[in-house]
Amino acid sequence: MLVRVMLQQQAQTANPPNQATTRSADRAERPERPERPERPERPERPEVAPKIIVRDGAPVIPEIPAIPPIPAIEVHTGAPQDMIPPQVVDISYAFFAMLAVILIGWPLSRAFGRRLERNASSALSPAVSEQLMRIEQAVDAMAIEVERISEAQRYLTKVQTGQLDEPSALPGERR
Repeated sequence: MLVRVMLQQQAQTANPPNQATTRSADRAERPERPERPERPERPERPEVAPKIIVRDGAPVIPEIPAIPPIPAIEVHTGAPQDMIPPQVVDISYAFFAMLAVILIGWPLSRAFGRRLERNASSALSPAVSEQLMRIEQAVDAMAIEVERISEAQRYLTKVQTGQLDEPSALPGERR
């Protein structure tokens, strides 16, 4: 703005007013532009000269700091990147490992069990086998007695609650 005012002043001093009137007759007058409001002037920035460092008689170029990287922008085209999530892959590995253990381990465990069974039956003495037979018979006898006790308990419960048709007559004593 200041430069424009100075140029106008120089133009007026260079051209006397009588010449301006003769020139204005040659061309049509233009309407003057309205003046713009003046902008506040910016303070001039002092130019900072790069510091030149001299080492061993030779100038050293200063290092320029690295520009930080621009964050990447992800573009999704709509197609899935990974069709299978990583958890599914882990589960499938575990499934196939379990399947291999079952297919290989099942026959091995059966063979090992049969071998132990053969060795255990031949290793028993006749006295131990007789004792085992007597224990087995005693357990069977106790099981029969417990069953009888439970039947009696059920019958008494029915009698006490009055669920029988004739409470005075027993089921075995019908008239």
